Amino acid sequence: MNRKLLAVAAVAAVGVVLNLGTRAAQSGAPQAPFKQLLTPASCLQPQWPAEARRYEIEGVTMVRFEIGADGAIVRPAVARSSGWRILDEAAVAGIARCRFQPDLDAARQHTVFPLQYVWKLSGPPMARPLLVQGSCAASATFAGFSEADPRPGGRDGILVRFLLSADGTAVRVVPEAAGQPAALVGAAVDYLQSCRFAHDSDARGERTDTGYGRVLLK
Repeated sequence: MNRKLLAVAAVAAVGVVLNLGTRAAQSGAPQAPFKQLLTPASCLQPQWPAEARRYEIEGVTMVRFEIGADGAIVRPAVARSSGWRILDEAAVAGIARCRFQPDLDAARQHTVFPLQYVWKLSGPPMARPLLVQGSCAASATFAGFSEADPRPGGRDGILVRFLLSADGTAVRVVPEAAGQPAALVGAAVDYLQSCRFAHDSDARGERTDTGYGRVLLK
């Protein structure tokens, strides 16, 4: 597999796109109250977590932050989740490393800036493993598995990512729990591992052994 990792970041509220990733564009909207990055090298490319690369996780994280009087980032936080905690944490860590030209007025006004990280793999879509219909064990708790469903976990399902073994079972399952009880999350992993997956022989594109989706709750 030879695919490039792209990470694009844009300050949306002020219409300025910072060149933090592999591509950027600047509009004619009013400039942000800061003039430039003091340490642009620290912001050129967010650190894509190795685990996220292995599981081929993509998503969009919106963060918010303030700029202190000394140009340092203040109170970085996730404004809208990508659905994947590992990407959200990397986005917050990435913006926290940036340093801007000091602006005392902006610091006094507690100006909040939104910034969007787009975590995306380049190249054509991969042929992911598909659920073999009817293969999951009967369950009084779970209604099935929704493959390639990136929505965050909630009351109706638990988001998981996994690798496919040679016999078509899900291994190294990583749940993205959203406040669900640990016992329920563990049961969801066990349920997923009762299912079987296979590649569509007619599907185009390079095959991958990574999969993701939501274990659905009844």
